[in-house]
Amino acid sequence: MDNFSTRLKNLRLKYYWNQTQLARRAGVSTSLICSYEKAERYPSLDVLIKLSDIFCCSTDYLLGLDNKRTFEVNGLTDSQIRALSGIVEEFRKLPKEDGRLHR
Repeated sequence: MDNFSTRLKNLRLKYYWNQTQLARRAGVSTSLICSYEKAERYPSLDVLIKLSDIFCCSTDYLLGLDNKRTFEVNGLTDSQIRALSGIVEEFRKLPKEDGRLHR
């Protein structure tokens, strides 16, 4: 489950949130988020689901069982989903040398 602690911290940092900001969003204490990130404690199923909703990823991704991140498309039309899929495909075509775009 060390994957969980690493993924949680990496996702939090990607959003530029501190532990308190994430704790407020998840409805838990800051010390609990700290414990998760240190792999001292693990979330309940309810909290795990809440974190996956916050970060728009699957619980499997958070747990390190899957490397694919997802995003929620409920409420979007088929046309909007196709447009987003096209954008994702365009990003996949870009160079991935160091994470920055080169011109």
